[in-house]
Amino acid sequence: MKKFLISWLLILCLLAASVSFAACGENKEGDSSQTTVDFEDLPDAGIDVKVEEYPLLCYDENEAAVTDPSVAEGTLSVSYTAEKNVSLFTEKESIVTVKSETVSVIDGRCYASYVLSATDVGEYRLFFVSEDNKLAESFRWRVASVYPTEVSFSPLNGFGGVGGAAAGEVNASDPSVIEVDGKYYTFGADNYGLFGYSIRCSNDLIVWENTGVAIPGFNENGLAPGDSNNPTVNNELWDIYQIICADPNWGVKGSGYNGGGSWALSAPAIVPAYGGGYWLYGSWTADLGQGHSIIFQCYSDEITGPYTLVYTENNNPAVLLYSFDGWPTNNRNPNALDPYVYYDAEGKMYMAYGSFGDGAGIWSLELDPKTGLRADGLEGADLLSDSTVPAAQRYGTSLVVNGTGSSAMSYHERIEISSFDGTSPYNAEESCYEGRYFLMTSSGDFLQGYNMRCYSSASPTGPFQAENGSVRGSRVSGSFSWRTGKEASSGALGFKDWYSPGRNDFLQTSEGEELLVVSLQDEFSSNNYFQAQVLYAFNSRGEIVMNPNRYAGERVRKVTAAEIYTLTDGAYAFNYVSNSNYEASFNGGYAMEGLELREDGSIYFNDAAVGTWVLYGDNYVLLNITTAISAATGGGSLSGKFYGVAFPAFFEKTLNSGISISCVSEDGQDCLYLNMDFPD
Repeated sequence: MKKFLISWLLILCLLAASVSFAACGENKEGDSSQTTVDFEDLPDAGIDVKVEEYPLLCYDENEAAVTDPSVAEGTLSVSYTAEKNVSLFTEKESIVTVKSETVSVIDGRCYASYVLSATDVGEYRLFFVSEDNKLAESFRWRVASVYPTEVSFSPLNGFGGVGGAAAGEVNASDPSVIEVDGKYYTFGADNYGLFGYSIRCSNDLIVWENTGVAIPGFNENGLAPGDSNNPTVNNELWDIYQIICADPNWGVKGSGYNGGGSWALSAPAIVPAYGGGYWLYGSWTADLGQGHSIIFQCYSDEITGPYTLVYTENNNPAVLLYSFDGWPTNNRNPNALDPYVYYDAEGKMYMAYGSFGDGAGIWSLELDPKTGLRADGLEGADLLSDSTVPAAQRYGTSLVVNGTGSSAMSYHERIEISSFDGTSPYNAEESCYEGRYFLMTSSGDFLQGYNMRCYSSASPTGPFQAENGSVRGSRVSGSFSWRTGKEASSGALGFKDWYSPGRNDFLQTSEGEELLVVSLQDEFSSNNYFQAQVLYAFNSRGEIVMNPNRYAGERVRKVTAAEIYTLTDGAYAFNYVSNSNYEASFNGGYAMEGLELREDGSIYFNDAAVGTWVLYGDNYVLLNITTAISAATGGGSLSGKFYGVAFPAFFEKTLNSGISISCVSEDGQDCLYLNMDFPD
């Protein structure tokens, strides 16, 4: 969804287009939408142009369009210092034109808002130029088709292969994502052969390349750092290894590799470092599930590495946390696992982490943004097993208390909270709009029952809860399949199931699109990991819902009712995720067909009326199933109110594009997904 301006008033000054420069706060006429100037050759103006709202333009190429024409228009809002005058230009013969501009000066900054209009699909360039003919900023963005077309995903092969044998997104578990210079990188825990952090790269978030390891020499060939057969004994994580292998829980359950210990690193986090370069945060556990774990920091000048262990000014290895006490007899202490770095609205830096204990949940530490280490300065012996520092000080602040883990955090402005329930007309002016921190976690057995939960708070340090007040969080996903049964076709691309989704990251791209990068497994009852990208949005109650299809270049946009009931005559396949264990979920976790959303607002199943639907706002959907739908196989029934969002989507089963609807149940505990049902 768009990022909205929140605190300034714009003074209207409509501009016709001109090649003359428009001074900030002044009214001028002319045509600024096209020029023959080579902006790339202009010197740097030294002006920071901050995007406050992204246009997210779409264009419908179909002659018989049922989309709203307003999707071809969008608002770009920026701010910059009012000491300079800046104007917006597009390239000659651009597919995007500037229809109008509004400008205001507030507290020494200039705020400019432009209405852009698209006439075709493709890339376009925008240039902000100062009055002295210098380039302040340029953007290369795209106009998306209203439905994704010509999609080519990375092949899902090479599971269990070492290094480059695992293509694309395969073997990428627990991904952390970052955008750098127009490319996207994910850092994941690769537990096949490399036993370290592997890096994937993409130009479009669709096709990915495995580009190697982040920390060279770490456990190559799966050998322990201290193994006499390992030629890289003194690798970058040697000092971390010395701490974790001395833990009394090292290899207690025999779950590690090479006869003891755990040589696999857990989920990483990648963020830009202060002053340049990148910080990579990692975690290593003494024995998986026993809570004795350590979080450390590495650094590289380049995004692709190599990453080296950081040392403090006192020459201590950069350990942020070591959870050596309490487990397994008292697992209400947090587990120093799966770091996630985030910032609040004022720029304070935090690290969420944890836990998978029965009562430990997710915790947070404040960090120093200049070092990326603990803000309280604790290091060295203060954090190790002989520390006299109280546990409460070492562990920080509790965010969520339950058996969840693998956190991710994102702040969003102007989230709509509506009381609309279908009994009276929807009125956006009656809603409240709030800035919220959204905490995503993963719960359940990560081999079979993994599922994604979301909590929100007005504060970066909580308390966090679901929108309905539940401490269990709102369900975002769980295991499901678009197949109609175990032996049914998985479709043309062979993508079978959304099995055990979890440990995801939030991404807002430089074009303003918002996605989740999610860790999945290859199929039901498998331990072959890969990553997938999905769009997410907010329903009218302020809950996150995700597109239940892999991202294929589509945009969250305004949807018309005609789209919902016309493209397939209203026919939909559906999944009802009603349990973390897919076998106990509705219909055994498999899809059912026969649902219809009709033009009159009624819902039919197998030609019998079962409820009503309504589209409201730009893309909100309320489904009200008043007559229960029974599962075709297995147990369960579907009924109740579901609040969701209509997404454009690409359906891998049939290679068609259309509308997908993703909803959360009224109590926040179940998900209902609908995909347009095209013939196979």
